[in-house]
Amino acid sequence: MRDRTATLEPSDAAPATAGTGDGPDETYAWPDDDPTRYEPIGEHARGGLGRVVRAIDMRLGRTVAVKQLLQHDEWHERRFVREALITARLQHPGIVPVLEAGRWPTGEPYYVMKLVEGRTLKELVTEARTFGERLALLPNVIAIADAVAYAHGEGVIHRDLKPANVIVGAFGETVVVDWGLAIDTKCPELQPDAPRKAVGTPAYMPPEQARGEDVDARADVYAIGAVLYEVLAGAAPYSEAPRDSVVERVIAGPPAPLRRCMRGVPHELAGIVAKAMARDPAARYGDARALAADLRRFQTGQLVSAHAYSPWQLAKRKLARHPVAIASAVALSALAVDHRFFHASGAAELVEHCPGLARPAAPVQPPPVRAVPAVHPVDVSRQVRCHSKYVTVAGSQRGDDDTNGS
Repeated sequence: MRDRTATLEPSDAAPATAGTGDGPDETYAWPDDDPTRYEPIGEHARGGLGRVVRAIDMRLGRTVAVKQLLQHDEWHERRFVREALITARLQHPGIVPVLEAGRWPTGEPYYVMKLVEGRTLKELVTEARTFGERLALLPNVIAIADAVAYAHGEGVIHRDLKPANVIVGAFGETVVVDWGLAIDTKCPELQPDAPRKAVGTPAYMPPEQARGEDVDARADVYAIGAVLYEVLAGAAPYSEAPRDSVVERVIAGPPAPLRRCMRGVPHELAGIVAKAMARDPAARYGDARALAADLRRFQTGQLVSAHAYSPWQLAKRKLARHPVAIASAVALSALAVDHRFFHASGAAELVEHCPGLARPAAPVQPPPVRAVPAVHPVDVSRQVRCHSKYVTVAGSQRGDDDTNGS
């Protein structure tokens, strides 16, 4: 039975004239090299087109990965050379770099890459036991989108993105490998010349690619969405379909909705997957850069473009982002209500209804106002008795008892 993650390679029954296009002769003019320069250690990986051998570069004393061609004919050789030239043109931390290329004295081509050690994203997803552990792989998906976005800017489309083609290193580095099916829109002489058919891995390819049609950067967007689908759900899209019928299922309709496969997936991430994997290419993100931006917005708690938020969801997000400010506003509102209640019912009643509150201090009373005795108007001509004599005192005042002659 065919592996579900196996790549559908171009037909081996290519016409004899295939590979004799208008490409420049220097495409094949790689120099012969000393066969003793690279001392093989052992096979590192193997694909449909070639195998990768771990080797020691005897000139520079470093461990490298040497890729060698498995099928020796002109058509496969042209594909091999094209893969090396496309990969070598991409200079990004998330893409395996090509260090050198040449031919053995036998005439067989090879090229040398940086040795990327780690585990595939496929292995990490398979071994994750909980949704939380798989959700922790989201930064790796963002790194894939960043690397592919760079490639799109260079006119290169991968066409076979899947978790098995992503290496995650021991220090978190994420590297996209196996560009054997890539097309370079900026170099027409490097376009593939295989017969039109579905190439790639069925579970991750968009419907137009499954039909054997020409594709653009939005095919890679779909594939990244399918990778994210697997990271979140724990299984690839169409995992319930028989392996030999996945291509037909891709053409027939979309996979099972993500949130039906895995409860608890955030609505925003489900929306991002749905937009990336839209059946109509025009409804997807325009390129991997836009997809990476939406994933990063989710990661940093911002609104994502792929999800329509309800008023309640927006309110919850504001509360989560500004808890102190909103809590203060609620507290002030509560104080305003308590203030009105205090004045309406009195302090004692407030304490009776709210025993948790401290009893308010008694209000400070103003000092009592002392009565001032009435004062008669000034009589400037008043005579008063003084030592048996009457004298006139200007401005004198008297009380009512002055009339008794005492």
